[in-house]
Amino acid sequence: MFTLRQLLIDALWVLGLAGLLATFSYMNWARTVRSGGWKTMFSLPRFLIPMCVSLELFCIGLAVNGAMAYQPAPWWETAAWSGLALIFAIQTIIYGWAGIQRGWDTPIEERDEYERAKRGR
Repeated sequence: MFTLRQLLIDALWVLGLAGLLATFSYMNWARTVRSGGWKTMFSLPRFLIPMCVSLELFCIGLAVNGAMAYQPAPWWETAAWSGLALIFAIQTIIYGWAGIQRGWDTPIEERDEYERAKRGR
């Protein structure tokens, strides 16, 4: 029998996967509208932030599920999922800062080339 606690814990990782699917769906639509490629979309903060937040929710859900299950997962498994969640949280902050400073539609890897092309040099 499912309990409310199990349902809420499982909702975290399911919500993370749903967010990941929604992010990819939106970016596929944006890619076709802008006639761009996936490589460009994978370097935009507008895409990377929701992707990292979704993966963070997924990792948190699996870490909590492993720690609070009827038969808990090994400690190293919970620590690995927690570490991944921390890495995705740090990436979210970094990509958010880059988006605020340079713009949400400016590619992260190709900033110098993108800015030169934008200025016409």
